[in-house]
Amino acid sequence: MKAEVKHLQDEHLANGVVIRFYDESRRVAGDRWQVTLRYDVVVSVSETFWSLVSGEPELIEEIRAALGAEIVLTNVNERNFISAEEKEALIAEIVSRTRKNIFGYLADPEFPECYFKRCFKEAREEIERKKREMWVPDNEDIEEPVDFSHLFSDVKKNK
Repeated sequence: MKAEVKHLQDEHLANGVVIRFYDESRRVAGDRWQVTLRYDVVVSVSETFWSLVSGEPELIEEIRAALGAEIVLTNVNERNFISAEEKEALIAEIVSRTRKNIFGYLADPEFPECYFKRCFKEAREEIERKKREMWVPDNEDIEEPVDFSHLFSDVKKNK
């Protein structure tokens, strides 16, 4: 059974970060639920972030295209086999605990820049890795013997 995604709320922090909460819970059996709460931390990528990085212009443009205008950090909290009566209270508790535990970190004025730098580094490594995998050396100038019998010199021929 597919879960219906329900947008719960958005939190706008002073540093420009937006946290979006979603309820993706689904019924598993009778009155039992798999309670799934997802939150997306959305960081808008400003031009000032791009001025902090250097590299080949073509590579920077590839990274810019890969990252887009927003970068998103997603976290999912799941609890299994929760009764229908406990479901809403558990969702409220998870949201409350998330606010208490992670908002201090996400609200730090340096968070958007640091997260951008991390995503930039990961995107750069991924693009460079893909380029290395696509490169295949041209071995046409290497002469190889047509007869491979020299590889099996220890095998006796039966005649």
